[in-house]
Amino acid sequence: MFPKSKFSMRERCCVFALLFFPLMVIASDFPLQLTSQEPLPEPLTLQYALSRATLADSPEMMTYSARLQMASAQQDLAASEQGIFVEVNGRLRYVDPSKIVPSDKTNDSKLSLDIYKRLYDFGRTRAYIDASTADIASIESLYSDYVSKRKISIMQAYFNVLLADMVYNYANETMAVDYVKLDKIRSRFELKQISDVELLKVENDYRKTRRDRTQALSDQRLTRHRLSQLISPGTLSVKLDKPNPGQLHLLSVSRELEDVELLYDTAYKHNPLLLASQHHLESVRFKLSAIQAEKYPVISARLQAADYARELGSSDKYRAGIEIRIPLYQAGQENAKIKLTTGELIQLEAKNITIKQELEQQILELWLKISDLKQQYSDPDFNMDYRDLYLDRSRALYELEVTSDLGNAMAELSQAQLFKAQTFFELAVSWAKLDSLLGQSMNYYE
Repeated sequence: MFPKSKFSMRERCCVFALLFFPLMVIASDFPLQLTSQEPLPEPLTLQYALSRATLADSPEMMTYSARLQMASAQQDLAASEQGIFVEVNGRLRYVDPSKIVPSDKTNDSKLSLDIYKRLYDFGRTRAYIDASTADIASIESLYSDYVSKRKISIMQAYFNVLLADMVYNYANETMAVDYVKLDKIRSRFELKQISDVELLKVENDYRKTRRDRTQALSDQRLTRHRLSQLISPGTLSVKLDKPNPGQLHLLSVSRELEDVELLYDTAYKHNPLLLASQHHLESVRFKLSAIQAEKYPVISARLQAADYARELGSSDKYRAGIEIRIPLYQAGQENAKIKLTTGELIQLEAKNITIKQELEQQILELWLKISDLKQQYSDPDFNMDYRDLYLDRSRALYELEVTSDLGNAMAELSQAQLFKAQTFFELAVSWAKLDSLLGQSMNYYE
């Protein structure tokens, strides 16, 4: 129960209502209708949320799946050029035979089995196969980049919910303190101990904190909706588990930050966007080789077994042969294709340089930010110790009825805890962004 103090029973009831009634509102507002067969854990954990980064029914995942399927189909089409083609050809034909033809049959029908195999095309088919293989590798790298960025979005959304809850708690405590202050000021005003100007100032302060609390409550709902959209549209757990920094070394202040030059070297080898660009560049080079090979002959083998309704001198039962197709003139199509592909190649080379430059800039910015956050995360310890002592002192004085600043102490402590949580969450997201740029594993719970 409440210890004996200067607070009246009415003040205690008001503080109780301000602190605990909104929690019942949150509990009734945020449980959303479940639409998926798999229920979310209660409380929701960051580990589970990150495991939802590869939801198969998301529009982006469907898009990448479709692109990968089309690229695989292109590879199969290119490889099929070196395969064996088998056809059954037939014809039903009536003829009025010439008198000089030895056969007087009018039925000139034919049924044949034709087998075709390309033997050599001077590397054209091989180049198209290699180009499609590079396309698949490019799409897979883009997919890897998408998944890593999706994990970052989920992590950011998850932390935003936790911060929104902490901001609300701080705003709620601040409003409770301001309300008690306003109630006292109104009592003094009724006794004509203060002026109406002083009362108006305190009332305005209370209205501001009340607006802040209302905005914080809205932010709670908005952040939860955003997280729900990312991990399970239409459903979300009521409570979220706050991750322990000590259990997430790769996202914590204890993780060592390498020299920025070493990070550049790692990114050049493993950054998904850069790898995707390089694979695309490689694909276009193979396509250019294939186009250039179109001016060379194509050597093929053909086999045929046929049956004829009318026997003639050219009605061979079996045929086998080697065919050579030599292109002599293609109306300028070959040169036009080479120019188009060469232009695309130059554009991709320029894009590759731009990606490298932007990658270096992003890594440097994150390197500096992480360095600052690691230092900042260590600084608040003194302030936290001070606020803990301040809270203990306030409790002691509160019970001794020397002063009644416990509410202010709780608000100060909440603000310090919020600042430290913000720093940790920002540091964790920065580490994740850096890992994404470096192409490193983001399985932080393994």
